[in-house]
Amino acid sequence: MFLLLLIIFICFILIIISPFILIRLISSKNSNQYNGNYLLVIAHPDDECLFFSPILLSIDSNKYILCLSNGNNHRSDELRRSCIKLGINNYKIIDDKINLKDDQTISWSSDAILGHVKQAIRQWNISIIISFDNYGISGHKNHISIYYALLKLSQTSQIHFFALQSLPIYRKYFTLIELFRIYFQKKSINMKTFILPVKYCLTPHRAMFEHRSQLVWFRYLYLFFSRYIWINDFTLVY
Repeated sequence: MFLLLLIIFICFILIIISPFILIRLISSKNSNQYNGNYLLVIAHPDDECLFFSPILLSIDSNKYILCLSNGNNHRSDELRRSCIKLGINNYKIIDDKINLKDDQTISWSSDAILGHVKQAIRQWNISIIISFDNYGISGHKNHISIYYALLKLSQTSQIHFFALQSLPIYRKYFTLIELFRIYFQKKSINMKTFILPVKYCLTPHRAMFEHRSQLVWFRYLYLFFSRYIWINDFTLVY
């Protein structure tokens, strides 16, 4: 009986510490940064910590956030506090309830999106944009609209655009298995992986707790299990 309990205890400890060991091993062999100022373009307050924490907390370059909808003044203040937790000093939140209404059933105008993006590029001297891909993680039409708007930017700009890879549900919530897979996979020129640094392992959670209006029960499950809290895979679009 004692031996069985000891084995169970050792297995439990290994499950707890193995992600941190893997993170250190993966981080030591990856150098993923591009030089320049980064602009994260998101649709809603809380996107920054729910989906993009690993890259925001991994890169040393200047980072800026452009949030394209407000929701209400309360959520604007939540974003401000979240940015403080994530070490983001400069951000802008847009309140345009006609062209950029927060609604998962509505596709946003590319022209409206690009107007704000181009202004942010000029204001902050941006050279790298990060945002959603063509599925927008969850199929949210506001997320997807940003991707298709940014595709049009490539015709007039030398800026690089990295899109966060959407994953099937069976990969979204098995983070430990994903860490093993990343450790053994070969590097890709067009794919960049960012792992949440161990020293910031609770920072995404602290940032999300600032979005108190969004803390329904399933958000807690997401924070505990989601791959996006620990790992970001970006595809180079242009």
